[in-house]
Amino acid sequence: MKMLVALVALALALAGAASPSSSQPAADTIVWADDRESLILDPRVSQSRHEAQIIMHVFDALIFRDFDGKFYPSLAEKWEHSKDGKSMTFTLRRDVKFHDGTDFTADAVKFTFDSIQDPKLGSQAAIDFLGPYESTEVIDRYTVRVNWKQPFAAAVANLSNPWLLGIVSPAAVQKLGNAAFARAPVGTGPYKFVEFVPRVRVVLERNDQYRWAPKAFRHQGPPRVRRLVFLHIPDSSTRMATLEKGESDVVDAVPPIDVRRFKGTRDFDVVIGDVSGIPFSYLLNTSLPPLDDVRVRQAIMYGLDRPKIVEQVFFGVAKPAFGPITPTTPGYWPGVEKMYQYNPAKSRELLDAAGWRMGPGGIRVKNGQPLEVNHISLLQPELGVPVQAAMKDIGIKYNFETVTKARQDELVMNNQYNVGEIRWVAVDPSVIGIPFYSRNIPAPGKFKFNWSRFGSPELDRLILQGDTAVDPGRRAEILARIQKTVLDRGLIFPFNISPQPIAYRRSVQGMRFAQGFWQILFYEATVSR
Repeated sequence: MKMLVALVALALALAGAASPSSSQPAADTIVWADDRESLILDPRVSQSRHEAQIIMHVFDALIFRDFDGKFYPSLAEKWEHSKDGKSMTFTLRRDVKFHDGTDFTADAVKFTFDSIQDPKLGSQAAIDFLGPYESTEVIDRYTVRVNWKQPFAAAVANLSNPWLLGIVSPAAVQKLGNAAFARAPVGTGPYKFVEFVPRVRVVLERNDQYRWAPKAFRHQGPPRVRRLVFLHIPDSSTRMATLEKGESDVVDAVPPIDVRRFKGTRDFDVVIGDVSGIPFSYLLNTSLPPLDDVRVRQAIMYGLDRPKIVEQVFFGVAKPAFGPITPTTPGYWPGVEKMYQYNPAKSRELLDAAGWRMGPGGIRVKNGQPLEVNHISLLQPELGVPVQAAMKDIGIKYNFETVTKARQDELVMNNQYNVGEIRWVAVDPSVIGIPFYSRNIPAPGKFKFNWSRFGSPELDRLILQGDTAVDPGRRAEILARIQKTVLDRGLIFPFNISPQPIAYRRSVQGMRFAQGFWQILFYEATVSR
């Protein structure tokens, strides 16, 4: 760990964020320590919440949504829906420039949205959040109309997300190409990209020309802090050590034990956001045995005591989840809380009915084969031990493998797993289509998130109806049916609402959670050394 801390100090010095005599950040710098590396800094492509932490400081969206759910003008001064709900017309600001000095115009909006549809770009998330996109029309230099193939209920919410639908500089993309642009992004946001060092850091500098902050912010004009440094520190103990030593100012993914240790102390504090969207969940692969039998999938779900495991693992920092979207997400159906309450006797009954009989070593057997499930874990491997114990109790040999992102993607695309993990930050329930639309079943070379691999015209129609229902009451009814359907079929086991524990030095003030409660906005932040 000492070596890692030394490398962190060296990274800060090389980034110009440290004073000559100290590894501590300079007075005009905030250092963020992240547990995962950021590789893609293009909002059109990325699906990582870690990359989003950087992206949303570099890019602006057409609309800004504050954490309280209110919408404000951003790059668009105003917007208007068509009567049929299939298009929106945006009147754009005339005083905005990209970081490369080019003008922000309607052409940039059209370029951004059209390019997301290009398969060569490889959009992992924006293409879903842009919905049933049809076209963008340039009415004049500062007026643009976005068209969808059918009414799109999530349009305003999704177009307020700079992480996924931030507007890119066409000139920069055309000059650099998509791959290079993802490592040297150019937007209109309050900070400009400066440096990317793989597995070490990303550095941003204040955009001194920034004069178009949404009115949700009290501060207007360029950011108060000149430089942001984002460090990649995968080891949690090392990450926390940099905070205590003054080598970082804010750290994410704080272990539950450290939440208790830092919260409310003299020099440090902790803020926790309950993330909206899809909670941390297990997706159960219906295409391979033994989970191709719905009774086995349901047995697993009845066999896990969510409240107890979540309390044991997270020391009260996280809350159990029961549905495919969280309670803070619009359209949440409370009926999910009555489904799959812990009942190991029910699990055993289902497995018996499916023909799995208890065999040697307490593992069930059918046709000479043991009941074995292979789980790949990237997001919350700490759940592995209690989950394995619970599965052993009902007769399942549960293999829990912690994998890298590259290994996870390979196994998913080649259908070599039984259970995968998902969580997704979103402020609109249309996110439910990402793991359940049949078009999102992954394949070699096609990384998508329907890891249950369940393709159903009936479910597709329900999701489409939810996406196009503009009336809130009607949409809520449809969303309730979707949530019940995916649970009835045992496609997803919601485990816990993802908390975002952020520890920070009290010398940093003015931070605020972004929409969805996962990222931190530093636009209004100040720091005193």
